[in-house]
Amino acid sequence: MNLSYHAFESRLRGINACDRASEEYPLMVNCAGRTESAFPFATHNKTGRSDFYLMYIVSGDLQIEEIKAGAGTLVIFGAKHPYGYSHTGADGIVYLWVHFTGSYADRLLSELGFSGTPFIKKLSSDNLLELRFRSLFERFERKSVFERQELSCALERILLEASRSVAGEKRSESRLGTSLKYIHDHYTSEIKIPELARMENLSNSRYVARFTSDIGMSPMQYIVELRFRYACDLLENTDMSVKEVAAMSGYDDPHFFSKLFKKHIGLSPSEYRK
Repeated sequence: MNLSYHAFESRLRGINACDRASEEYPLMVNCAGRTESAFPFATHNKTGRSDFYLMYIVSGDLQIEEIKAGAGTLVIFGAKHPYGYSHTGADGIVYLWVHFTGSYADRLLSELGFSGTPFIKKLSSDNLLELRFRSLFERFERKSVFERQELSCALERILLEASRSVAGEKRSESRLGTSLKYIHDHYTSEIKIPELARMENLSNSRYVARFTSDIGMSPMQYIVELRFRYACDLLENTDMSVKEVAAMSGYDDPHFFSKLFKKHIGLSPSEYRK
C-alpha cells in the first residue's frame, strides 16, 4: 500500500493520530492524504471517528455496506458514526481523503446537500476534485503562518466543487452545454469568449455572467483549470520535458507556462514533478 499523509500539527503524525473533534473553529482540517493499493484490505470502525471523513475515489472501487463505489464517487462518513469499507485487490484502488471538524462542519455539509451517512454519490466525470485536493496537499507542504485558514479555504473549495455536481449543476447538463463541450474538446487551443458566446446566442458579457453563475468561475479560469489539470497529469505520468508539457497544454512559451503554473499550483513544474 502506498500512502501519503499530511497532518495539520506536526505532533499528529501517524495513521489516525488526527482523529479529534473541535468546536474551536468553524471549519478545521485535521489531516489528509492519498491512498493507493494493489492488495485487498478492509477497514471497520465500530465506533466511528470524532471528525468527518471525506474520500474521493480516483480509480478502482470500494465496497461500502451494500454499495460498490467506483471511480468518481464521493463518500462522506459522519462524525461519531460507525463505518466500514473494503477492497478486493482487483485492478487496484486510488482514493484521496480528508478528515475535518469544526463548529460549522455539520451545518455546512447539510447546506451543501450532503445529507445522510454514509453519503455516497458518483460525481460528473469533469469535476475538478483532483485539482482541489492537490491544492489542499500543497498548503500542508507550504507551512504558512496562515496554514489553518488556508487549509479551511482549500477544504471549502473541495466541498463546493463536489456540491455543484451533486446538486445537478453538472457541466454536461448546464444551460451552456454547447460551449462547455467545445471547451472540453479544445481547451489546449486558443479559445475566445466571443466564439463561445455565439454558440449560446448570448452577448459576451451575458455569457461570462451566466457561465460564472453556473460553473462558479469565469470561462477563462475554467479553461486554465482544465489546462493545468492536464499539465499535472503529464508531469506525473510521462517523461516529457517542461517545454513539451507546456506545448501540449496550450502554451507556446515554456517560461510563461512555468510562471503561470507556479502561480496557479504553488510549485514550479519541475518541483511538482519531484
